[in-house]
Amino acid sequence: MSTAYLGPPGSFTHAALGGLDVPNETAVPYPTVRQALDAVRRGAATACVIPWENSVEGSVTESVDTLTAQRDLRIVGETLLRVEFALAVPPSGSLARIRQVLTHPVAHAQCRSWLTDHLPQADIVTATSTAQAAREVATTHLPGRAAIAAPATLRRYGLDIVACGIGDRPDAVTRFVKVARCVTGSTPTGADRTSLVVPLAGQMQQLHTVLGEFARLRVPLTAVLPRPGGVGLGSYSFLVECEGHTDDPRLGAVVDTLARRHCAFVLGSYPRAEPGRPALSP
Repeated sequence: MSTAYLGPPGSFTHAALGGLDVPNETAVPYPTVRQALDAVRRGAATACVIPWENSVEGSVTESVDTLTAQRDLRIVGETLLRVEFALAVPPSGSLARIRQVLTHPVAHAQCRSWLTDHLPQADIVTATSTAQAAREVATTHLPGRAAIAAPATLRRYGLDIVACGIGDRPDAVTRFVKVARCVTGSTPTGADRTSLVVPLAGQMQQLHTVLGEFARLRVPLTAVLPRPGGVGLGSYSFLVECEGHTDDPRLGAVVDTLARRHCAFVLGSYPRAEPGRPALSP
């Protein structure tokens, strides 16, 4: 069976597949995160790989919101990818002629300072991925267009790079997760991460008690992300990530308490990626 990923070929997600042991020959690109997840939900793919968090811009909200909207899929793995951005034009273009730049919103956010300094008048056009931006610029042949993506991706689509290293942070890293259908549970490795959702719609005053459970049992938190509950201002769910596995007694006790008191549900317990050695850029 295939593994879906946020494409097209050449995207950062495509480059992350190797870190999750996904062979290229079984990988199928999808144009959006939602479509990649839906491929797993309807059985067209056994798993999918999507971007989850960036060291500069934080969590990828499209991925978080689309995955947590239902409780039928689980995170089963993660990997880290060092990201580098360049700007490229079709062979007939030049930096001076750029009037429109296509890229993914997360990539745009990481290149905002360079764009402000060098292309302040250019229009920024959103693409579903950096690879899609490169492909569109390469195939439409419209004058004054450029794309921001990884250097290898831009070359893959036959574009000429006119500026390298345009990211605001040269050490930027993105975390990607592998998602599959509900599984019975993974085996603890001793170096795991657990992601769970705690709905607190209308109960924001309970957040301190939620966090207190982790502190009380000395479970290290790695992220707490509020997401709108969709039923009015002040209504939130929280994506909470921590070190450990749900089979660990202390974390298991926290999860049981939060499930009973707040209807929390686990998105997955999975091996934690090694932060010291992120994968290379595509």
